[in-house]
Amino acid sequence: MNWDESHQLRHAAQCSRLRFLRGGQRANILDLERELRNFGYDGIVAGLSAESIVQSWTEKGWIKISPDGGELRLTEAGIEQFAQWEEEDALWERGTTEEIKFAKRLKAGEPATNLRKLAQVIEPGTLVRVHDPYIDEKALETLQKLKGLSVDISKALFLLTAPKTGKAAASVNSFLRDLNDEMGTKWELRAYSGTTKPHRRFLILQDESVITCGLSLNNMNKDEALDHLPMSADLAGYDREFFDNCWATALPF
Repeated sequence: MNWDESHQLRHAAQCSRLRFLRGGQRANILDLERELRNFGYDGIVAGLSAESIVQSWTEKGWIKISPDGGELRLTEAGIEQFAQWEEEDALWERGTTEEIKFAKRLKAGEPATNLRKLAQVIEPGTLVRVHDPYIDEKALETLQKLKGLSVDISKALFLLTAPKTGKAAASVNSFLRDLNDEMGTKWELRAYSGTTKPHRRFLILQDESVITCGLSLNNMNKDEALDHLPMSADLAGYDREFFDNCWATALPF
């Protein structure tokens, strides 16, 4: 086992009942700490203690402790962290022990090539939903360019992003109206309600498969992984459910 602290926190989370706590479910802290000690997390031989692991999970925002200190539940940040680990594991399984080989890899300095790679991963599907916390005019231009590369994008595309205010909100909303008028589409942009702002970016296709992309659509000039998850993948199901739940309470621009 790699005794680096970050690896221990990850291993402890994935091997314990913490991974089952979704949808507001709760767990008894003493039971969870007892379980962690059974896995060897007793604070000796360079290992973390069960108590310090729970404290670190709390500090990272992955879990929230009840007012009486007896229970915990997984937060949205924790759910997102599990999704990221699942994606990393899936990418690792596709590679070798010497080098992880991605189906597609975006490279800094090659924005035009990156755009074509994204178009190739989407094809021959139809893009129907986009989750990107940083959607702005440049991101909408990227989608317009993808359409110009013969990518099939739904006329009723749903775009979900983080809240914007003032001039930024007015500007992107105005640009979207002009874009819809020009293309004859009815793309709709909504923002999360509350303070939710996941960093994960993904695209959902009509066949319910999901494309994960480490960069935002407003900047295609980065080194990032690009992957296409089949509809049946657990992570794809999580992303679809997350999008639909957020969309239902999101606010139109």
